[in-house]
Amino acid sequence: MEYAAGIVLYNPEIGRLRENISAISPQVGNVIIIDNGSKNTDDIAMLLADYGNIRYIRNAENCGIARALNQIIDKAEELGASWVLSLDQDTVCEPDIIERYAGMAKRAKDDVAIITSKYKDRSVEVDFGISGEYEKVSFCITSGAFNNIRCIKAVGGFDEKLFIDMVDYDICYALTRGGYKIVRMNYTGFLHEVGRSVTKRFLGKPIIIFNHSPLRKYYWARNSIYLKRKYKLGLGADKRVINRMIQTLLYETDKLTKLKSMCKGVADGYKM
Repeated sequence: MEYAAGIVLYNPEIGRLRENISAISPQVGNVIIIDNGSKNTDDIAMLLADYGNIRYIRNAENCGIARALNQIIDKAEELGASWVLSLDQDTVCEPDIIERYAGMAKRAKDDVAIITSKYKDRSVEVDFGISGEYEKVSFCITSGAFNNIRCIKAVGGFDEKLFIDMVDYDICYALTRGGYKIVRMNYTGFLHEVGRSVTKRFLGKPIIIFNHSPLRKYYWARNSIYLKRKYKLGLGADKRVINRMIQTLLYETDKLTKLKSMCKGVADGYKM
């Protein structure tokens, strides 16, 4: 089959991973599993034995999301796929997501690099503001994205300097600046969760507070500055970092530890 799916693992919760694989496995020829040094490998092995189309690759250590996504792209191409669906380990797809995406892919022009859809977040309401059948967008999350392998490779793949966080922003910047398009369908294709998110109000507007760990805060801040410099994004990136720091102080626990992590991230971002 010309379609594959790829899932990046890091110490997954086995019950949720089973939901994920059971939902996508019947829809594609191969499910490529990249294990980034998980410790619960025995549980993972027992689970994967229940499926007949798994391609399992284990990294001895956590090599980061970007490296794992490049491994998925390379393996999918090796297996003869032209499009590959990228998934987080806890994402659960609708049973017709590949059928829907494939229909759009067959109609799409050669410059369409990613097809995505609306999704339901387990914690917060997400308003996509789409009314037509589909729309061109400048950004989408990596999970639930149907990637045109040729286009992803044409822009050099995922930037492995990022490790985690902002990997999705980077590939979207690279694609759109390379003349490629990202299309979002007016269809709710998967169930997803971003951190332990809650909705709050900031400066009179509703915002999502992700409640990420200090380590994730570090990478988000570091990579935001790195992308600002890489793509010459201007002061807007600095404003987003400052706003996120303020929101962390206002709404999250372990405030000072997280703020220190973010400050270190900013400093390291200017060194990359």
